[in-house]
This record gives sequence, C-alpha cells and structure tokens, in this order.
Amino acid sequence: MGRHRPDFERKGIKMSQEGFRLLQRECINTGLCYECGLCAAVCPEKAIELKLYDWGRNPELTGKCDCRSCTKCYDVCAAKIVPLAKMEKTFFGRNRDMNSVEKVGGVLRFVGTGCAADPEIRKIGVSGGVATSLMIFALEKGYIDGAVLAGYDQEKPWLAKAYVATSRKDVVACSGSKYQPHPQLLGIREAYEMGLKKIAVSATPCHAQSIRKMMMTPELAEIGSIIKLVSCNFCAAHWALAGTKWLLKTWLNVEMEDVRELNYRTGAFPGTMRVRTKDGELHEKAFVRSGGVAALGRYTPEECRICLEKVGYAGDVVFGDTWCHPTLPPSFDLFPPSEEDMQKDPRKREAAAKGLSAIIARSEFGLKLLEECRDAGRIKMWENTPDETDKFLTGVAAEKPTWYGPWIEARKHRGMPVREYIL
Repeated sequence: MGRHRPDFERKGIKMSQEGFRLLQRECINTGLCYECGLCAAVCPEKAIELKLYDWGRNPELTGKCDCRSCTKCYDVCAAKIVPLAKMEKTFFGRNRDMNSVEKVGGVLRFVGTGCAADPEIRKIGVSGGVATSLMIFALEKGYIDGAVLAGYDQEKPWLAKAYVATSRKDVVACSGSKYQPHPQLLGIREAYEMGLKKIAVSATPCHAQSIRKMMMTPELAEIGSIIKLVSCNFCAAHWALAGTKWLLKTWLNVEMEDVRELNYRTGAFPGTMRVRTKDGELHEKAFVRSGGVAALGRYTPEECRICLEKVGYAGDVVFGDTWCHPTLPPSFDLFPPSEEDMQKDPRKREAAAKGLSAIIARSEFGLKLLEECRDAGRIKMWENTPDETDKFLTGVAAEKPTWYGPWIEARKHRGMPVREYIL
C-alpha cells in the first residue's frame, strides 16, 4: 500500500505556533497531558515530537510553525476539556440515562463477560482474550483493514509503542496489557499514511476521548473518517515508565539492556510477569499476587491523578478484568467454585480456568461486532443480570473518585486546573 500525504498536509496548511503555545499553556505545562501523541499525529508540519525523559514523554515543538491560523493540536486534546455529552450523542446516538447505572457507567447497550473460544488466544490473553479475538474477527471479516495496537519497540523491547496490525499474526503479537504510558495515537497517522481506509484503535479511556475530539473536528475529517472502531480498556492508571524500570531491575533483577521479551501478565489469571533476557533465561513473578501491580501504584503520574474515567466512556467496546464483579470475582484462582456451582453457572468454570473479560458495548456497531463474533464461534459471551451490572459498574466507577478525589480537590483549592468532564 502506497504512502501519501493527508489533504490537511498537502494543501499547505501550516500549524500555528500560537496553537502549540495554547496547548502548552493549558494542557502540557499544567500537568494534564497524558502522552497520547495525537497532537503530533495531526500536526500538518510534523513539528511536534514527544520527547522521552526519565520521568516520561513531553510534547515539544521541534519544527517550524509560521502560520497563525491553525490550532489542530489543541483542538484534539482532551486533557483539559472532555465534551462527554457531545461525544455520546455523536457516536452512540443518545446520552446516558442519569437516573440509572448509566450515570456512572456511560451509555450501555450490553454489559457482560466473555472469553475467547480459540485456545491459543485464550492462553495469551490477559484475562478472557475477547479484545484480541474481536480484532482478529474484524480484520478477517473485512470490517477493518488494520488496527492500531500497543506493541513494543524492536530495539528497546521493554518500551511500549504503537503498532499497526494488518494480520492475525500482528494482532496476536500485540496481545496483553502494556502498563506504561506511550504515544499510542501516533499509530493513527502511520495507518493513514500506509493507505489504510478502515481501522480500529485500541486505547485507554483518555486516549479514546482525544480520538473522539479529532473525529468531531471538521478540519480533520479526512483522517478521522478512517476510524471505524474504538476499543477501550478499563484503566486505573498508566503507570510511569520508571515503574517498569523498577520492576525489571529491583523486582526481577534484570538489566534493561538485557531484555529480549517482556510480558506484564501472562499464564493463569490474574497473571505472571515474565521477562526473557537475551541469553535465553526466563525471569518471572506473579504480577498481582506477589505485589508487582501494587508496586507500580507508587509510580502513578500526575496526569492520572486528575482522571476520574476508568470505564472507557468514549469506546465503542470496552474490556477489562472482573475485579468488582459480584458473582465472578478474580479470587477464583485462590478459592475456586465448587463443581456444583460451575455446572449451574458456566461462567464460573471459565473464570476459574483462566479468568474472564468484562465486556461493555456502547455503540450499535460495537454490539453488532460482538454478537457476530459470538455467533461465529470466536468468543463465548454472557450478559450480566441487571443487579450484576449495577454492582459491577458502581464498584468500578467509584474507584478513581475514591483514590484521586482528594488530589483533585487540592488542585482546585490551590487554583490549579483539572480535567473538566462536560455532561
């Protein structure tokens, strides 16, 4: 597929230095930036670069911007203003019902659990493997011709980066969570320049909000129109890269330069962190049960401490673990259900075997894709009871306000900006 320059670039429209200064003043220097990379992806002059420092990445102006009529980088940024009501109406056809669990869960067409039917995908998935199965299904059925997923840098295999997948093999290679921030949305421009016409994007909740702002920006309709599916994941935080460095060096006694392959969560649910070094040696520890995820919590960056969004309000489909599920707790690996319980509820057998994916569908297309994937025998999927949905989403949505609410109130008291969710 040939590469070509987007219309917004070919027409000679040049980005305003004032536009970047506005972005810098309101979103970057205030600590709100979540390193998604979309500002760099939409810059007509490719004048923005996310520079990597020990503490994280920072968007910086590295090229020439001499026109004062463009603010695209600021327009797509959702670090400060998140127009949720407009996003819901635009992409899901309606707004959430504020008198139901949708008040905290967002627009809901389906809430349930599931798992991959393919043993290979079931084995490599973080929990149920539904997200991976759905991407492969969408590719093979022609709904998409590529997917922007999270992979690893080939030269630095401990460093996450965007990867444009166009085959089953590519999708499988990107399976599993990457617990570090990275400019995932740079992959959108890469996919566009590859000539792809229908893509899916895997995104954290904050990244998904930037995607939706781009898709609602008329000047960016050309590149925004290729996005057909936004797949979100539940997100407590994208812990700083320093956390991964600590886990490797201190927890697993592995030097960064010796890493050949990194997997944060693999094997039996809730997962083992597994690192293979260049000499072939395997280093591993239980990621959740041995304190790896708790250790990462010490490395929560400031942009995550002002985020109240865990359940992917902007995603067509959303996936996560079942930590707050009242019937299917992840503790099944420690306290498995009885054979009688598993016969009565087949979900419990799957949960005890390898964990389940929590599943939310928000858009009509997202639900259609999930149902077709299930009907084709690619995934198993069960809908929650209304009571399970209420308890599950109420529990998940309450976590961030509990953890970060005091931090946000302190910023407000001191006159510092916070993220504004407009409903």
